[in-house]
Amino acid sequence: MNKTIKTGMNRTILLSISILILSIFSIYFEQSGKMDLDIKKLIRQVIRFFLTIGLLYCVYIGKNWARILMLILLGFSTIISIGGILFINKDLIIKTPIFAMLIIYSLAIYHFAFSKKFQAFSNYQKQI
Repeated sequence: MNKTIKTGMNRTILLSISILILSIFSIYFEQSGKMDLDIKKLIRQVIRFFLTIGLLYCVYIGKNWARILMLILLGFSTIISIGGILFINKDLIIKTPIFAMLIIYSLAIYHFAFSKKFQAFSNYQKQI
């Protein structure tokens, strides 16, 4: 495994961890704002979290359909994040998690779509 492949692997892992942390944060943030726990919504969010783990694993092992699906979902999330920043009339400190989402999702889009290092890592994973 050469340096390019290793760098692609490390960045893929770091971005995957960042996406999962954002998912956990969004689950916590949405549930903590309410007085009582919304079980149906929590179950839906936990299922979405595990589906995200599965999708990221498929991207990691080099499945092209998973990469394309991830890019589509990240694109939607980026558009929604931009909309949230522009149209939510709250203080800037409340919008900070949305800025974090926008940055991480944009980096992930770049990495999964255009990065030569990810392409090298993905090709390496397909050979294994």
